[in-house]
Amino acid sequence: MAESETYDPGDWIVHAHYGVGRIEGVETKNISGEDTRYYRVNTSQSTFWVPVDQMDSELIRPLSSADDIEDVIAILQEPAQVMSSNAKVRQSRIHNVRISNEPVDIARLIRDLKARQRDKGILYATERSAFIALKEQLVQEWAIVTDSKREAVSVEIDGLLEHSRIPEKKQ
Repeated sequence: MAESETYDPGDWIVHAHYGVGRIEGVETKNISGEDTRYYRVNTSQSTFWVPVDQMDSELIRPLSSADDIEDVIAILQEPAQVMSSNAKVRQSRIHNVRISNEPVDIARLIRDLKARQRDKGILYATERSAFIALKEQLVQEWAIVTDSKREAVSVEIDGLLEHSRIPEKKQ
């Protein structure tokens, strides 16, 4: 039975661990005596291979639509939500967002991390690392979807994040 290929060379995908990449081709590799077909995917940082039959994995999704980017913009314009004071709870949220790999979840997290940094003055190293990586993934995806320069998108996101604040508590 033939494997169904849902992507073609030239298609963009977003991988939960590797970020935004472009499918450059399909290669057959012999692993442990068994031929397996792989998509070769190039990112700005690396190349990785994904078995063709695993492209429907929860870790991989197609590039967002223009409507998805509009949703991201709306989220970045909303007031930030207070993050838990418990570092383990924050780490769990970061992990869950990375696994969900959804642009709206990423937007909420980077908005809330930026507000936490502004309010507390600092982020833990793992929070800072997640913020940088997820923001860069969002920048890359947004730039591709809107056919914009990455630098311009990064400036736009930074501007939106500068205005995101945690609402004042009512007395």
